[in-house]
Amino acid sequence: MDTLLHDLRYALRQLRKAPGFALVSVLTLALGIGANIAVFSVTSAVLLNPSGIPHASGLLALRARYLKIPDLNNINLSPTDFGDVLAGKDIFSAAAVMQASGLNYSPANANPELLNGAKVSSGYFDTFSAKPLLGRVFAPEEDQPGAEHEAVLAYRTWQKHFGADPNIVGRTLTLNDRPYRVIGVMGPEFNWPNQVELWIPMALPLGRYQDEHYRYNEYLFAIARLQPGVTLQQANAYLDMKANQHIASEDNGSSKAGASKSFGRASGWGMFAVPLTEMTSGSLRKPLTMLLIAVAVVLLIACANIAGLQIARASARQRELAVRVALGASSGKLVRMALLESVVLTAAGVTLGYAVAALAAPLLVQGLPSILGSQIQASFGGPVLVFVTLVAALCSLLCGVVPAWHRTRPGWADALQEGRSGTGTVVHQRARSSLVVAQIALSLLLLAASGLLLSSLRALEQVDTGFQPRGVLSARFSLPKSVYGPVPVTNPSPDKNVAAKQEQAAQDESDLRVAAFYSALLDRLHSIAGVTSAALADSVPFDNNGGSSSFNIKGETISPNQPGPHGNVRQVSPGYFSTLGVPLLMGRDFTPEDRKGTELVAIVDTTLAKQYWPGRNPVGEHLGFDTNGPWYTIVGLVAHSRLSSLESDPNEGTYYLAAAQNPALSTAIAVRTSRSEENLAGDLAAAVRAVNPSIAAYDVKTLEQRVDESLVGRRFVVLLLTSFAGLALLLAALGLYGVISYSVRLRTRELGVRMALGAQRGRVMRLVLIQGARLAAIGIACGVMAALALGRIFSSLLFQVGMLSAIPWLAAIIILVAVVLLATFLPARRAASIEPMQALRSE
Repeated sequence: MDTLLHDLRYALRQLRKAPGFALVSVLTLALGIGANIAVFSVTSAVLLNPSGIPHASGLLALRARYLKIPDLNNINLSPTDFGDVLAGKDIFSAAAVMQASGLNYSPANANPELLNGAKVSSGYFDTFSAKPLLGRVFAPEEDQPGAEHEAVLAYRTWQKHFGADPNIVGRTLTLNDRPYRVIGVMGPEFNWPNQVELWIPMALPLGRYQDEHYRYNEYLFAIARLQPGVTLQQANAYLDMKANQHIASEDNGSSKAGASKSFGRASGWGMFAVPLTEMTSGSLRKPLTMLLIAVAVVLLIACANIAGLQIARASARQRELAVRVALGASSGKLVRMALLESVVLTAAGVTLGYAVAALAAPLLVQGLPSILGSQIQASFGGPVLVFVTLVAALCSLLCGVVPAWHRTRPGWADALQEGRSGTGTVVHQRARSSLVVAQIALSLLLLAASGLLLSSLRALEQVDTGFQPRGVLSARFSLPKSVYGPVPVTNPSPDKNVAAKQEQAAQDESDLRVAAFYSALLDRLHSIAGVTSAALADSVPFDNNGGSSSFNIKGETISPNQPGPHGNVRQVSPGYFSTLGVPLLMGRDFTPEDRKGTELVAIVDTTLAKQYWPGRNPVGEHLGFDTNGPWYTIVGLVAHSRLSSLESDPNEGTYYLAAAQNPALSTAIAVRTSRSEENLAGDLAAAVRAVNPSIAAYDVKTLEQRVDESLVGRRFVVLLLTSFAGLALLLAALGLYGVISYSVRLRTRELGVRMALGAQRGRVMRLVLIQGARLAAIGIACGVMAALALGRIFSSLLFQVGMLSAIPWLAAIIILVAVVLLATFLPARRAASIEPMQALRSE
């Protein structure tokens, strides 16, 4: 221990004697380590420990899929699917379902506002192992139709809307024109789903979870917690077993022997489970992992730079170290001294790196998409501390092992006879050159990657959406089911057919009330100054709503083991296509006469027409949802437009239904205006309140904003990767500058002799520049080969850009060569200014 402390004090003295080297090394490590800590803390928060979920380990998201239907490989569960989950008590210790619900909150003496609510089953909070800060959570008897009059507040809702009132429990709130009693407040550690403001009971009817009529009606987000000792594989095996049992029961119900009529089998239906953390991270998993790799590359370059600087210092101290060896210093002691210097530098770099990370992490969180970033908190405890420890150990080894190895190489004693030159200096120069080549190769990889992603982003921004977003403002509103929904049948008939007719009559009355609201609201919207057209729809493009559904085509039969036609479906009002600028190519638009009780009509887009009516006019054809009708007559054909993403368009078509014939309680508004869209937001909200004072307009955004927000995650990755590539390039340039400068110092006598013998200064400059160009060429070749090896992994992040696309690579190489020439020019200029006589005299 005494020997170690003595060596540590010696290392500190040596670093004090070289303050420039120590300062550059610490700052370089601080940038590399700080960037790694910041990116890892954000990645950990998003991928491993998402905020709002206090006990994420063991939590699963339960999903359904239709392998034979496009774009339905990962969707919600149906109530009946969830019934199968509840039956697996040996697999799941707890399970629950959730459905988003916009709730109009009507505070006293104030305009209504929309609260982001969630309907949840009674086991919801127990599944998350979440306890309330105040009060309690829902009891099973409160999760029943007619008994769902309770609410649990999120912590931030309690603070924002109710001033953290400690007596809030027991207070009654008016939500969707119905009274709800606050029974609890959750603590700040629980807030899932992200951005939710309160929870209310799901209250599905008794028996719904066992009713096979709802088997393929997937609208519930399901979660479950594994029993202790049960694995994800066992959970998926259980779900596969339940799915196969249901498909077998459908097959047994077939009316024709040998011909399967099972929709589940024909569509490739099944259920599966994934970790909830994987589900919440979504499309950010690959980009964040790539950023973590990129920032690790920056750290490798920084360590290589410091190792090169240490080798240079070792060369400068060659005579001193040779004397120590001659006096009996062992190789182990020389290695220990080199590693201790690295440990000291790394410790200082980690300390300063924490400060860099504390500043950078909040900026990274701000760049995340709002659905994740608004609640993410990048902490520096737990896994981050383990990560920092590993990084510190890695840096110490990377920065010290190469210099330590060189200190043990034979030939140190020769320095006592050879003065400042010797075989060791040649070995050291080769080692530093190898490190610089590696830095150039890694820098080229990052530069090319950022260039490819930038080209991919530009290609995405040029994608034709199929509509004209400029000048269109959109918003949403939610009609309370208690007012506009079906009135429950008080005395349902024991006859199932009569009872079905009673329920349908109640639903028809509800539809008429909703349609009347639509009509009144459209009149108000059209009367707003500056509004040239207005429309309603269950979803506008890029608002992350809307759905898809299978359908039948009149006169066509579905072959066995085929799922049948499928497409996106939207309910829209007259004027929707003209408001969004979607061209009507054939037939007619919806009209006010397309209402309840009239002929059912539909409009299809060109993609759906090509899929299911190839080579013929779809206008006049019929589609429906039951082989026995009713049938919708196709009255128009419109151009295809993208509904949710610029990046992924699976070429699935869309069919549109008349909103008045198929009204939805949660509806979007779209208005085209000649005024500034932002100045119109208040008028939209006032128009909704004029029809019903208790209903709030929310999610007010222009369509341009919605399209732009779909690219936020990709822009975030491009910005960070470009920043890391720039930092890596700077470090590589510094490393190259050091190598060439050191080479010029070693070759001072040689260059002096050349110039004394008549060599021109320009030729001397070329000699030095060629040395730098040679290192750059080798580094570029290594970088290209590495890119070819990693191309398949990276190409999945690109859109309409090949991994070897010429322009990004050419730009990266030009930038790299320019930086290399600049880093080489200064030493070359210094070499050309050598005075021959002074160089020879100094030797």
